[in-house]
Order: sequence, then C-alpha cells, then structure tokens
Amino acid sequence: MPASKNTMQVNIVAADRPIWSGSARSATIPATQGGMGILPDHEPVLSLIQKGVVSVVGEDGQRSDFSVDEGFVSFDSNKLTVAVEHCTDDQAQASR
Repeated sequence: MPASKNTMQVNIVAADRPIWSGSARSATIPATQGGMGILPDHEPVLSLIQKGVVSVVGEDGQRSDFSVDEGFVSFDSNKLTVAVEHCTDDQAQASR
C-alpha cells in the first residue's frame, strides 16, 4: 500500500521476525545520540539506535510503542526501516 503525501512507509523488523509494517504519520527513535523524530519527507538518515522505545503514530493517529534492543534505522524516499536484535510490542504485552 503506497503511503499518502502526509505519511511514510514504516517497517520494524527484529532478527527473528517482522514486527510492524504500515503507513505512519511520524516515528520517534531512540538514536545513540538522543531521541530522533522522523516525519514524512525527512532528509535521508542512517543511524545506530540504542535500547529504548520506538513510537509510531499510524495513519489513523493511533500510537504504537515497541521496546527495542540495539540496531539501526534507515530513512530515505519516505521509507523508514528499523532493524533490531530483539523487539517487544508493548501494547500487545499490556493487553495480555
């Protein structure tokens, strides 16, 4: 599904499985040099990330949080990829 003008495509993957994929309005990443916000049409980025929480605001405005271990983030052409060793969907854990 192509992203609309005000969204970007986001893919969050862990070493053992895909975690989340879809269109999003924004994302917050725990970069090693501090928190980083990504919006559609952001300049290209390649950065290491540290253990923390990746937050994604979906196209519908709903926020999803994912606890991640170290990894990296790449953003280019309105496509954000977050690749980490381990990831936990905090919302899924809270509903259990």
